Amino acid sequence: MKLLITRPVVVTGAGGTRAFVPGLTVEVDETTAQQILDQQAGIPAEPAEVNEPPAAPRRRKSADAQT
Repeated sequence: MKLLITRPVVVTGAGGTRAFVPGLTVEVDETTAQQILDQQAGIPAEPAEVNEPPAAPRRRKSADAQT
């Protein structure tokens, strides 16, 4: 998971201890990502996929045609 670090955070896990500073974009495993999110020290860098239908085109009003 890709995260944007927003606050300084130190994470300890099986891979050792890692420190991240604000402004970094890091790609970490799900466990580490959850630790960072739980500490409110980062936000997802990639937006979640949203399956919204495309917006309908705007209809032209008669007043628009006259201007």
